[in-house]
Amino acid sequence: SDVTATDLAKQMKVDYIVLMSAVNDLIDHNLGGFKEEEVFKVSLNEEGEIYLKNGLPERQLINLLLKKGIREIDLEVLLKHSNFDKNLFYIGIANLRRNGWIAQSKASGESKIFLIEEEFPQTNLEKFLIKFGENEEIIYIELSKDEKILLDVLNKRKLIDKKRKTKRVIYLTDEGKNIAISEIKELKLVSKITSEMLISEDWENFELKPFDVSKSGPRLKAGKIHPIINLINEIREIFLSMGFTEIRGPIIESAFYNFDALFQPQDHPAREMQDTFYLKNPNIAHLPERDRVLAVKETHESGGESGSIGWAYEWDEKIAKKTVLRTHTTATTMRRLAQFYRDNEKVPVKVFCVDRVFRNEKVDKSHLAEFTQVEGIVIDDNVNLCDLIGLLSEFYRKMGFKKIFTRPGFFPYTEPSMEVSVYYDKLGEWLEMGGSGIFRPEVTYPWGIKEPTRVLAWGQGLERIAMLYYNRTDIRDFYINPLKWLRQQSYFK
Repeated sequence: SDVTATDLAKQMKVDYIVLMSAVNDLIDHNLGGFKEEEVFKVSLNEEGEIYLKNGLPERQLINLLLKKGIREIDLEVLLKHSNFDKNLFYIGIANLRRNGWIAQSKASGESKIFLIEEEFPQTNLEKFLIKFGENEEIIYIELSKDEKILLDVLNKRKLIDKKRKTKRVIYLTDEGKNIAISEIKELKLVSKITSEMLISEDWENFELKPFDVSKSGPRLKAGKIHPIINLINEIREIFLSMGFTEIRGPIIESAFYNFDALFQPQDHPAREMQDTFYLKNPNIAHLPERDRVLAVKETHESGGESGSIGWAYEWDEKIAKKTVLRTHTTATTMRRLAQFYRDNEKVPVKVFCVDRVFRNEKVDKSHLAEFTQVEGIVIDDNVNLCDLIGLLSEFYRKMGFKKIFTRPGFFPYTEPSMEVSVYYDKLGEWLEMGGSGIFRPEVTYPWGIKEPTRVLAWGQGLERIAMLYYNRTDIRDFYINPLKWLRQQSYFK
């Protein structure tokens, strides 16, 4: 007769997987097979397990009264002695009345209960509860009508969990049923012929197991490079292939390099603590050469040699010495301009930076307090927007974007400035990627970079690219690291 796979595996004392492998062999020879049925399996939850061990609340109350030899007691006194949760206590009392074991009276103004039976045998519900102790799970369709009623009582008392599972029922075909047991011979299957088999000529006594090449192999769960690191490495390779050199800078930065060197006034809102992380220790940074500090000071106050009128205020060196967690990698770029001046370098200079930056922002699906910024600059004579557009087109083309679109924009330390968008084929729309432009004279002149030498610059958040690359809608996924998604990523980029 038909039998479930789990029951047959127990009877044969073999592993379930070994059994199903044998069933597949029966299928290959048209001798048997299996069918799948959706069934509900029922098991006790945590509270139900406690009642299985200690008894239902009504049984615990009866045992307490019998132990103390009490047949009549005030309800409030019993509640106190039972140490029960109040809600659980009254559930027990209600079921004692339902079982016909007690009566309740308020004749004296106080609620009392009386035992009205001499014996309190095990109820059908308690017997059914014990059945769960004998079986981890019970299949609903295998229960009798009365047992289903009792199960419904346990369900209403929230003592069970129901799970939908698939049951495999194994059967023999007519051909399989007609085979005599005496005709069955044990066949030794092997997956490979070894050198020992060849030497002993024993291989003739074995049959090679057929291979199903259409079946998937085991899924590997080996370590991988994180998707963000993969993307950083790819961007790094693109910049290097374009003749750029990588630069790095400190995470703890002075307000001088982070703000002042970029011609940002000291009362600018971006410097407020709502946007920037200021450090308590260390709280003072070292500034570069004195003449460069004075050049930046003069540019802020009157424009210096840049040709502008500056911001027309008194620049405070103490503010410039404050320490911050850098808000952009452009601070590292400014350190590179300082080195360019200090070493009296020759043009062209092409550098890029991919590094961590920090903003005092509320974290949500599109914002992070700590993220990665990508930027590049070119220092050269007579470079212009056409050169910049060419560099951007080449960079984004290597990133996999075939179309690039630029339009006029505004950024505090570049003039002229451009916003950069790329066409994303999967969405069929243009997406803004970042900003670009030519550094203003107020930014470059304090470092000795004057016409006809100019600085082309562009930058953007790395995670913005990553969201497109990996088709994610929540930027936090890159650092929350959903395990299922990480396992789906390729091993090599």
